[in-house]
Amino acid sequence: MPNREPLNYRRPVRRKRANTLLGVLLFSGVLWTAASAFGATFTNPIISDGADPWVVFKDGYYYLTDTTGLDVSVRTATRLAGTNGIGSVSMVKVFSPPWPYNSDVWAPELHFIQGKAYIYYAADNGTNANHRMFVAEQISPTNSFAYKGKVYDATTDRWAIDGTVLEATNGAPYFIWSGWPGNTDGLQNLYIAPMSNPWTISGPRVLLSTPQLSWESWIQEGPEVLQRNGKVFVIYAANQSWTDDECLGMLVNSDGNYLNPASWTKLPQPVFQTISNAAGAVFGPGHCSFTQSLDGTEDWLFYHAAQYRGAGWTRNIRMQRFTWDANGYPSFGQPALAGVALAAPSGDDFTPSLLQPVTLQTNGQALVTARAPLPLVTNQWTVQSSGDLKNWSSLTNVPGTQFSTTVLDNSAAPRRYYRVKSSS
Repeated sequence: MPNREPLNYRRPVRRKRANTLLGVLLFSGVLWTAASAFGATFTNPIISDGADPWVVFKDGYYYLTDTTGLDVSVRTATRLAGTNGIGSVSMVKVFSPPWPYNSDVWAPELHFIQGKAYIYYAADNGTNANHRMFVAEQISPTNSFAYKGKVYDATTDRWAIDGTVLEATNGAPYFIWSGWPGNTDGLQNLYIAPMSNPWTISGPRVLLSTPQLSWESWIQEGPEVLQRNGKVFVIYAANQSWTDDECLGMLVNSDGNYLNPASWTKLPQPVFQTISNAAGAVFGPGHCSFTQSLDGTEDWLFYHAAQYRGAGWTRNIRMQRFTWDANGYPSFGQPALAGVALAAPSGDDFTPSLLQPVTLQTNGQALVTARAPLPLVTNQWTVQSSGDLKNWSSLTNVPGTQFSTTVLDNSAAPRRYYRVKSSS
């Protein structure tokens, strides 16, 4: 799994075929000639059977995990929708939890923290009351993971599921999860605690939220973090997940004091819930995650819902675009009905390569930094140079799994142009 700097792409301006000039740079001037398909659509569900979807984007790739019950498998794709989209590619097993906590493996999440990839998951030893949170660490440079340890508050060490990580703007990590206040079932709260590293909780858990409203029943679970413009949102699944009443609620924090429950505000109504009308129905939308379109201009919600009325834990995975209201809060709207054509994410068919401004060295050499065209439609892409815009030579051949590169042009020619080109 690549682990490099995030995207910062511009919107493509006109369509061209693969294996053509994608961007030309004369030191600081960029000429954009890139592909973009218009009118592409998709329909929900994107995965016919699944629950607890977690999606994350890193270095040109989307990764999706969901609950299998036995292990952790990952789907990897360079786009969200379509025949090669994240819901259409095959799952690849990357981790099997060790005995004895290798039963009821729920809601795995893949996070990139401090330069490494980690998978957080809930598991028990065959007894639900023994559910705890665990973490596995990527075995570099492979796509496999090794068990790292249990993630828990040593002062309580109680039932825990659905753990996720909140990274503050200063880089400080916090762990948020769903847990019991005591040792018996009957109430699921949301808790938060500071972390000293990606596998260690460094302080006692703090009660973040407890079910108090009728639409929450006695369950808050599946907390997921969404950040924008200084606000931090925790979107959580409320009510009983095996019923048609599961829905999404929201907590809001605006002051950065994450360990103070008074700094969090709970919205009084669900932000996403069952819809049923003459046109159709979506029952029990719950446990969700978030990502952006490939070009970074759109926000997307992934969630599970019941396959039919009264389906219980027979669920599927869906995605749809969401927007933001005048107060800076996410606006999820209503669940999109199955089979209804939705516009594909912006940039899903093509996002252009990016050439950073060239840095001229004191000895006349030039340092060129480039990022790949996305999606990567071939196994190779190259950085090329020219002195006349007619004759081009490759500075480097970059493997398709490598998202960015920095190369040194030592030709010291008086005029130099650069471009990124995909290779067939």
